[in-house]
Amino acid sequence: MKSFRNALLGSLLLLAGAVRAKEDEEVDDGERLIAMRTHVLYPPYVDQELQSNRWDFGADAIINTNKHVRLTQDRRSEMGWLWSRLPIKAENYEIEVEFNVNGKGHSLFGDGFAMWLTTDRAKPGPVFGSIDNFNGLGLFFDTYPNSRHTYSFPRATAMLGDGKTPYDHDHDNQANELAACSMDFRRRDTRTMLKLRYIKSKSLSLQLQVEKEGRWDDCFEAQNVELPAGDIYLGFSALTGDVSDAHDIISVSTNSIVFNSTLPVGAESQLYKSKKSRKSSSTGLSMFLFLLKAIGVLAFCAFAFSAYRTYNAQKRGKRF
Repeated sequence: MKSFRNALLGSLLLLAGAVRAKEDEEVDDGERLIAMRTHVLYPPYVDQELQSNRWDFGADAIINTNKHVRLTQDRRSEMGWLWSRLPIKAENYEIEVEFNVNGKGHSLFGDGFAMWLTTDRAKPGPVFGSIDNFNGLGLFFDTYPNSRHTYSFPRATAMLGDGKTPYDHDHDNQANELAACSMDFRRRDTRTMLKLRYIKSKSLSLQLQVEKEGRWDDCFEAQNVELPAGDIYLGFSALTGDVSDAHDIISVSTNSIVFNSTLPVGAESQLYKSKKSRKSSSTGLSMFLFLLKAIGVLAFCAFAFSAYRTYNAQKRGKRF
């Protein structure tokens, strides 16, 4: 009987190992994220001398060491900026930002804030608080429409600047959009976050968390995107005019994306599509798989118990 128990225990352990191996296979998507500590921002944001060795901030930006970096207050005619001191050296990376856009206005508010990946840094200007004719990526979270459109605001838009093309304020830069989506990220009850992924020469994608914690909604994915050569700096800026809002950056985390060498060339973008597809249906699928596994384990135990009883009955029959 002892040997049978050992065999039963061993079988259960093998079954558990097989289930775990299958889970690991499903989670392993061929990439690793490596933290880039030079481009991380979190409270208290500054040292005892109210300085940071990783970030610069200026104009009307205010730091609340317990809460946020406030680029602009809910006041008219304010401008503020926050820029990394060092360039991003990785070729492929993922940036997550927790932000908050809020204010007293219910029908009139603005103008929004921008996230930058550009060759210039910390230069104030008219485009959401930074310079026009920029070289690199501008990601604009626009809350105030300057003209009529068929889509709604707030709206997230991306523009790949070449250093020569100006931002079109009068038409909310519609002609220069690389990609965009309308999503209400202002005055939300849950934490609002963005996730930007850049795969060099292949893709640029944006997801937003605005509905509930842990739910990432796709905003856009653009193909064949390449940022300009040279040093690329990460920055944020905001601007208010006749209308206003408070624009806060709460935290920033940046990770280098490293793909396994076994992946074929050009597979990274396709891999991420597969990963996003799995994530979008992960809740229902996980529950279904869990039930299947539980049923399988119960069936196995029932079979083992039945075999054990038959085994004992046969032994007793032999004794008589």
